[in-house]
Amino acid sequence: MKRKPIQLFVSDMDGTLLQADFTISSGNLEAIRKLEAAGIRFAVATGRIHYDASVICSRHSLEPYIISNNGTCMFDPEGKLIEGREIESTAVKSLIRFLEEENICFGLGESRHYVAREDWQEVFEKEIEDLKKEGKAVSEERAAFIKQETREQNGVMLVKDMQEHWKQGAPVYSISVISCDDRKIRKVQNQVRSYEGLTACISGTHNAEIMRQDGTKGHMLELLCSHLQIPLEQTAAAGDSLNDLEMIEKSGFGIAMGNGREEVKRAASLVTRPAREDGIAEAAAYILKNLQ
Repeated sequence: MKRKPIQLFVSDMDGTLLQADFTISSGNLEAIRKLEAAGIRFAVATGRIHYDASVICSRHSLEPYIISNNGTCMFDPEGKLIEGREIESTAVKSLIRFLEEENICFGLGESRHYVAREDWQEVFEKEIEDLKKEGKAVSEERAAFIKQETREQNGVMLVKDMQEHWKQGAPVYSISVISCDDRKIRKVQNQVRSYEGLTACISGTHNAEIMRQDGTKGHMLELLCSHLQIPLEQTAAAGDSLNDLEMIEKSGFGIAMGNGREEVKRAASLVTRPAREDGIAEAAAYILKNLQ
């Protein structure tokens, strides 16, 4: 049975659309333009906060719908919040306390700011040193990339006291945990299971996102399709990590980057070159040739 033409292409950002310097390559950008010229809408779905994602897109003259905060928010091209899944305030307060007591590096995902403690780098570097003492050394290159990834986000706000900041009342849509210690990630996942309606999703090689269970990339893809009046079967979704899996499975045509997790590759209809070799451009070319 012939597939219906693709009308919407949704891409993850880190590990999928973006290069190592957190920009969109000329090849991927040209491919997006070709999709748009063919009448296919382009959107992004990312763990980044909306402000950060929108700044990156605007630098490349893109104005897409943005599913942000790992799927807990959806914004239109003008920056209006269409859907949001805020974490309940008492849960935020409790989780801040837990993460600080466990000396786990984390940040709060609002819509305009990614909020981290002033000493977040010291907390992270202490973890790296402890792992090294245990014979589980993390390469300097990897550690530097992780710190750069956080520092260079647009909208980072550093605060001395997370609880005091939280009391100001800005909605928190996600809590990002940054750790190279699998034991800490598992501890976070186990802790989050005690909160009704929350989940901790693996979103990279060193990240877990705490968020509401009803705020995922897959769920927001469904809502975006309803908003745009596009059948879900006429969407394509691209990603590389476990937080992209549901979105890829629900889309009409799932795409995995060559650098992606094996679970994501198995669920996809197409596996491309790695992200840093313009995997998105390869996917776009395939769609324009075969699914139009």
